[in-house]
Amino acid sequence: MDPVADHFRWIGLKGLSENTRRSRLSVLTSLSRSLPVPLLEATPDMLLAWRFSLEGRKPSSIAGYLSHVRQFYGWALKRGLIPADPTVDIPRPRCPQRLPRPIPYDDLVAAVNAAIPRIRIWLILAAWCGLRACEIARLRAENIALTGTKPYILVAADATKGSRERIVPASAFVVAELRGAGLPVKGWAFRRLDDRPGPPAAWSVSQQCCAHLHDCGFPATLHMLRHWFLSEYYEASGFDIRATQEVAGHSRVDTTAGYAAIRPGRGAATVSRIPVPAHLRAAPAPGRGRAELTARQLHGDALLAAHQASRRTAR
Repeated sequence: MDPVADHFRWIGLKGLSENTRRSRLSVLTSLSRSLPVPLLEATPDMLLAWRFSLEGRKPSSIAGYLSHVRQFYGWALKRGLIPADPTVDIPRPRCPQRLPRPIPYDDLVAAVNAAIPRIRIWLILAAWCGLRACEIARLRAENIALTGTKPYILVAADATKGSRERIVPASAFVVAELRGAGLPVKGWAFRRLDDRPGPPAAWSVSQQCCAHLHDCGFPATLHMLRHWFLSEYYEASGFDIRATQEVAGHSRVDTTAGYAAIRPGRGAATVSRIPVPAHLRAAPAPGRGRAELTARQLHGDALLAAHQASRRTAR
């Protein structure tokens, strides 16, 4: 019996995405190679040693690896293949809550203008529709509706993470770009470069776009364009986090918060409107004499000096 093969048949029945299945196979294969015994014979100490071997990697990556391994052993326990779950006491790293990292607007515009047609439309779908690489790769022409008063793109369940379908409204700019891209009227919107059947792989879309961004001199990734779209949408919607969550296709609103950034300039304007007590005025500019201080400020200085003198006397 091959437990990994059985596990994969099981998660296939659950309908997990191709990316999730591929990631789990990679993690379990790597774990199997690092263990001195078969997967189902691993002890807690062996798995703890494997966990220590991951130190130095990003906490989010370690958490992802550990999640795949725990899912496998949880399945094996329910099937009666092991007497206890050896991952129960394996520590999970605390993942920091990172701020969104949208690509700078000037960099985005320069990259789009410098792109070949194939890369250009992918960048536009990421930056002005918020599509992920897998959603761009598996977009079907039938799901692009450019006619009518409210054009949109349907992100289908078989093209996205978590099988959560959503509608993304298309702006006039996106409509014009899609119409000029020469896309087919049905079937996959984009095809493989080697002319083999099927759509391009998500990793290929991401890799080609990232290579273009780096060639332009920008240390950005394709996913940072999705950050930019959701940040802009969040602000344009009047900071409606629920509306932003829907257009992002997130199942949890706290996930959306990691994508939607508020511009620093807006925050500066807000804090400047917070009321300040009248007697707490700005410190005098260098070179100004004490004659320019208000009577209230002089009184405060006198109270401070008296307090300091009383402390010295007490000592």
